[in-house]
Amino acid sequence: MEERRRSPSVTKDGTDVLGGMSVARFLREHWQKKPLLVRGAFPRFRDPISPDELAGLSCEDGVESRIVREEPAPEEKKRGARPWEVSWGPHEESRFESLPDHGWTLLVQEVNRWVPGAALLLDRFSFVPNVRVDDVMVSFAAPGGSVGPHVDSYDVFLVQGQGERRWRYHTKPTKDTRLVPDLDLRVLASFRAEADEVLGPGDMLYLPPGFAHYGVAVTPCLTYSIGFRSPSAGEAWASFAAAACARPEAARLLEDPPLSAAAHPGAIPPALLARVREMVRSVDTSDDAIDRWFASFATRLKPGHAIEPPRRAPDGAAIMKRLARGDTVARSEEGRWAFLPGSRGALRLYVGGEEIEVAAPAADLARTLSAARRHDGRALRKMVTKSSAARALLIRLFAMGALRFGR
Repeated sequence: MEERRRSPSVTKDGTDVLGGMSVARFLREHWQKKPLLVRGAFPRFRDPISPDELAGLSCEDGVESRIVREEPAPEEKKRGARPWEVSWGPHEESRFESLPDHGWTLLVQEVNRWVPGAALLLDRFSFVPNVRVDDVMVSFAAPGGSVGPHVDSYDVFLVQGQGERRWRYHTKPTKDTRLVPDLDLRVLASFRAEADEVLGPGDMLYLPPGFAHYGVAVTPCLTYSIGFRSPSAGEAWASFAAAACARPEAARLLEDPPLSAAAHPGAIPPALLARVREMVRSVDTSDDAIDRWFASFATRLKPGHAIEPPRRAPDGAAIMKRLARGDTVARSEEGRWAFLPGSRGALRLYVGGEEIEVAAPAADLARTLSAARRHDGRALRKMVTKSSAARALLIRLFAMGALRFGR
């Protein structure tokens, strides 16, 4: 297992988090292959959220969170409580007052949706395509708190905030994935660490999918899990089929071929089977159809998430005035951003699953907006001043709620 120490230089694209290792080398040698520990990946790291704020967030409706108790108290055992018991949010504030001073963890998903500073962590990993981003999960653990030894199905960068956490993990793909039965969590029945490290503020550990790991809080601590997911084949097939079913031609009914009297009612006529095969194979599986489906599929978040348009969208004049003032333009975290090349310099922009045709004069603006979550207003104004197509795209994105002015 390789360990890196961050070099003092800071690169424009944020790849300094790799401890001086080039992105090409990281992707070639580590990405989905083996772990990487980087000491001081985030020097002078400042937590974008405090433990109390994280607890408060977990009390809100619409926020996915859970509390994990590794070992229930004796009186809870009498009531049937089990080890590694999970309580799902939203939580009552009084719940935290009743927790002990050790042995528990609070985990909150998609903190990037609610905390701008957490969202900006994702820009430091812009060497991975936007369509692979999952979320920033933040966990607070009391001393001894953990979620047990387990295996994840996604790539993750574990960035240590305040406090210290001890990580024991495998340096090769885990073969024995048997689980402890009858638990709320998927805890490995057998785990023997191949590496053992304590991470402090600003340290980072990258783990590929399929590598068992076990993190235990040494002191009260915050950990930021920057996750990158890939769909399973089943998820891809189901989504592509659903997209095909939404097309107008999907309403066409199967027509019988010319039939003759059946020799046996249970036999399926070969001519009917030929019609069925023809119908199924009529689904458009061209490269263009698959590419456009995937761009839409991969830029959507979980069901129930949607980019909400503002009550009063700013008009073009108001937008240009605020850009000239240097106000920051922020992207919505309710959808991912990506694009596909078009013809003659045009492209298709995808925001939260919606496909937007972008003319060539506005293509640079679309690429710029897809590259980062925050943009300087004056820089954007220069890009749109001489292009009506770029201004129209900007106005449309504000009207959608995909862009807003803010931090």
